[in-house]
Amino acid sequence: MPPLDILVLTAYPPALGLHGGGLRMYYNVKFLASRHRVRLISFIEHERETELLQKLEPLGVEVRAVPRRPAPPRHLWIPRPAEHYEFAGAAMAAEVRRALQGRRFDVIQAEYLQMAQHVPREGARRTVLTLHEVQYANAARAFEKAGNPWTRGRRWYDWMVQLNYEVRSCSRFDAVVCMTGEDARLLSEFVPASRLRTIPIGVDSGFFQAGPEAGGAPPGKKMLFVGNYRHPPNRESVYAMAERVLPAVLRQDPEAEFWVVGGNTEMLDKERLGRLPGVRLQGYVRDLRAVYRECAVFAAPILSGNGMRVKLLEALSMGMAVVTTPLGAQGFRVRHGEELIMAGSPEAFAAAAVELLQDSRRRAELGSRARELIRERYDWSVVGRQFLDVVEAGHA
Repeated sequence: MPPLDILVLTAYPPALGLHGGGLRMYYNVKFLASRHRVRLISFIEHERETELLQKLEPLGVEVRAVPRRPAPPRHLWIPRPAEHYEFAGAAMAAEVRRALQGRRFDVIQAEYLQMAQHVPREGARRTVLTLHEVQYANAARAFEKAGNPWTRGRRWYDWMVQLNYEVRSCSRFDAVVCMTGEDARLLSEFVPASRLRTIPIGVDSGFFQAGPEAGGAPPGKKMLFVGNYRHPPNRESVYAMAERVLPAVLRQDPEAEFWVVGGNTEMLDKERLGRLPGVRLQGYVRDLRAVYRECAVFAAPILSGNGMRVKLLEALSMGMAVVTTPLGAQGFRVRHGEELIMAGSPEAFAAAAVELLQDSRRRAELGSRARELIRERYDWSVVGRQFLDVVEAGHA
């Protein structure tokens, strides 16, 4: 196949070390650039993020940065979610028009639902949208949890607005990539299944591996959670672990600690966490591998959100023993008790964590099978090929 001309539009810089979405976008762009001519237009929030985009240039990617300036709501007779207007800046629309002047791309590929609005109906032979999560499912859960009638009415309205927006946006694309089979199943009720593809997030298993350091000092009684705390489900997970699980763990193992690692920890309630014994707020760490190696158990009591969790991919690739909820394991082809442990209640979660903290052999068994699974199904060498197949479809 001759190289294709591909225009990629991203809501955030495709970069390593920012968040799971940035990592996914980075590898998508990297695989595309390995075979095709790629032009990237990305929103940035801060001027320093321009440097992140420049790191794509050695891959052969032509990059343009567009400062994100939210637009005021318009077209109130067709309501749209707030996130639409947060990413509706006129500067992005103008940059896309400039890119299309006098040329027609083979593929326009958009990352994140909010970028769908910037993909013109004409301008490419094929259009592809990567959904990092099905957002109307989150809105539906918020409605189900609502208490009083006023709140339920408002949440129902938000759900319908999000559903209509998401379905209308996805229906405009030739292909929609979902992270999990559950997301694809939800969308298939409204979007032809022939347009949907399920491609998981990947991980670099050569980078995220236990390494020689794993043979050093034992990890002690440390439980780890990693996340970007701008994302509400990550904050929710920290509070659930610290307040509902950790006390039960400490009653059985007083030496246990819960390490909270990741960016934007200023968005956590430090006073609330500071009153709880055993919580260690570590903050941002440049190289997460060192933290993975230092801790015994990866504890992820995920209670909300959709899609796959990069933090779990990394921990499994590192050969860690993982405890999570059934929702946290969503999108992974894993077996309870084989590659990780799933716990559906705080009591079950605490019991599983204590068992693993006190049984190094059991931790090693889980970790070994987890890493084998990652190398077979979730390494970027496997996932990248699947993504290329979707983008290149019809161009052979």
